[in-house]
Amino acid sequence: MSSPNDASIQDAARIARAISHPVRLQILNELREDGAYVMHLTTVLGRPQANISQHLMVLREAGLVRAIRDGMTVLYEVTDPQVLTVVDQLIALARQRAGRRELASGEADGEQGGGRRRRRRGKCRCPRCSQKARPGRHGRG
Repeated sequence: MSSPNDASIQDAARIARAISHPVRLQILNELREDGAYVMHLTTVLGRPQANISQHLMVLREAGLVRAIRDGMTVLYEVTDPQVLTVVDQLIALARQRAGRRELASGEADGEQGGGRRRRRRGKCRCPRCSQKARPGRHGRG
């Protein structure tokens, strides 16, 4: 393996900055399967549409996600599965470090504050979730 040049170091730093926000990590996680619509992300993450759009812009500018127009809506998807490998590794590292801190402090339960989850999956009205809710209907393709 060759040593990285300045351009690849700069690109790696740009990617690291793009994924350095918890909401952007959550967005990437939601895009994991088949991508997601902004409406779905706002519902699942419990955040305003403008906030989700700003985070998607950062991820798009870093080349980590792409937007695919689908009629009047836009589907976002991860550009390269390696992005999700990095996300998984970061989460695994964080869990490992949290486990070490718990052992060092003698905490019995690993659940701490900061895990604000406002998931409302059942109420999403994005095209994909709406289609799943009505099994007899098919997308307009």
